[in-house]
Amino acid sequence: MKFSALLALVLSTCSIASFAQISPPGLDDTNLATWGAIGFSQDLSPKWTLTAYLGGARVSNPDSWYPLKKQSIAVYNHEFQYKFNPKWQASLCSSIRLQNKYEEEFPFEAQEQAYRWEVRYYGRLYRKQQIGKLNMTYSFRPEFRTFYSPDWTPSTTPVELRFRLKAQASIPLNNSKSNFLLGANEFLSTVDEYTLNTPAGREHEWSNYQFTEDRLSVYFRHVFKEQDIILDLGVMEQFKTGSDFDAISYVAFDLLIQNPFSRNH
Repeated sequence: MKFSALLALVLSTCSIASFAQISPPGLDDTNLATWGAIGFSQDLSPKWTLTAYLGGARVSNPDSWYPLKKQSIAVYNHEFQYKFNPKWQASLCSSIRLQNKYEEEFPFEAQEQAYRWEVRYYGRLYRKQQIGKLNMTYSFRPEFRTFYSPDWTPSTTPVELRFRLKAQASIPLNNSKSNFLLGANEFLSTVDEYTLNTPAGREHEWSNYQFTEDRLSVYFRHVFKEQDIILDLGVMEQFKTGSDFDAISYVAFDLLIQNPFSRNH
């Protein structure tokens, strides 16, 4: 069963936290994916924070719902965040990703080029808002994505410009604020560069600007205050345009250690 009804119900009452969870990356040609990540967040100064994590996902075949069937992606990501004031923040980030590629037809075996590399650079601008107990965060995230074959030659889609708009909210579930309910809604749009082989040589063209997907997520968060550790458990639903897989479901968890290099315990 898809998680759409659950997501719609929860997001009608709250939309993710002022400190967001490590969201799963968008994937292709599957019904159900599992995503896990572990990382740390370190205050470098009163204004600057570094967050880094390692993550990975496994997916089902397109004709099944077994989410651990095959490896899908491995991710390393780091982000430097600057606080202008309590309401406004900005980040500079980069990421490297290794994504497995599979045939679209049964038995869905690895393609001849079994994986691709992606190097991604992006920025993010945040606006935070407090509405009673609800912590809201709105963000804009432009991305510059580059893709490579296993030998690091550029892909036939060498560059993608992607733009992400996200509304997030967090609400505490207990007085000690160790448990939270998180929710998010994110819209993604892109412009792709294509490389074409023509009699005159290799030519580069750009696609039209287009909306590509909507990602809805709901998470439960527990904060281990004495250990400065955050644990997130949740689900995400990815609605894609122009795909046979109009919705892909994710089960996700992440563990984030806060200030591991400057603890006073």
